[in-house]
Amino acid sequence: SKPFVDRVMGFYNADGKIWVRNYQVVEQQAPTAKEAHEAKKRQEGNATDTSLVEIGPRFVLTPIRIFRGSFGGQTLYQNADFVSPNAVRSANMKDKSITYQERKFKEQKRKTRK
Repeated sequence: SKPFVDRVMGFYNADGKIWVRNYQVVEQQAPTAKEAHEAKKRQEGNATDTSLVEIGPRFVLTPIRIFRGSFGGQTLYQNADFVSPNAVRSANMKDKSITYQERKFKEQKRKTRK
């Protein structure tokens, strides 16, 4: 049989994004009986030390639009700062085309001077 493992998922809202983290609850027992007895005296509880360890997977979500229904309906939230990857690609291609057009124009100008 597999050991029992406690897990905790954390959802955080920061920078206009949703950060998701996955943690595991780790209980470490004292290595010796003497240390366990001293820890029990100090904490008035059990002799285990509990901590959270990030185990992953972790990811960040950028909300673009939130609808009233599952996949459609009234828009409840729309991210005004979101720029689609296609728009970024298109702007990069326009910049490249402008430099190409300038280069061709200068080339044509040189040919007319000769």
